[in-house]
Amino acid sequence: MSKKIAFFIENGSEELEIIAPLDILRRGGVEVDLISANDKDKIVSSHNVSILVDKKISDVENILDYDGIVVPGGMPGSEYLKNNSKVIQFFKDMYEQNRLVAAICAAPIVLDEAGITKDKKVTSYPGFDSEIEYKEFSNKDAVVVDGNVITAQGPALAMLFGYAILEYLQGEDAKNSVANPMLIDVLKNNI
Repeated sequence: MSKKIAFFIENGSEELEIIAPLDILRRGGVEVDLISANDKDKIVSSHNVSILVDKKISDVENILDYDGIVVPGGMPGSEYLKNNSKVIQFFKDMYEQNRLVAAICAAPIVLDEAGITKDKKVTSYPGFDSEIEYKEFSNKDAVVVDGNVITAQGPALAMLFGYAILEYLQGEDAKNSVANPMLIDVLKNNI
């Protein structure tokens, strides 16, 4: 059975951190609902890209209909998400049910607000570690997976974030079936 993800975005969210994981997950057969946390039909990203959403937050009747919840970074989008009590409650509910919770770049502050990071190993965009309570912080790992919590550092790593989420949900074979045709090995060899 296909997995289903709630991907919440806000005005000021980082567009690479929306589109790259969204694309990878959908290629991997994951059903992803792109949801505006501000209840509008579209958001305007941190670099002025208009993005149409699949749903609005008011359309989400039960967050537990999803297998995971994801947020992108970017500013001020991460602050807006952190200050959205409904988004925070959704993260708490998902984490308490041992479902996937994931955030990239500045957005681990959302996980922190939900009380999720304090006993976890995490990463974030440089400097945001001072705004997160954690057990262990990595500034070397692009993506950190600790149980059902996935965090990543920033825009250039958005594809790796997407692959980590896909692998968590569907397994390594599913991840490789998407990564290989997307030429991830060529990318790795040229960095």
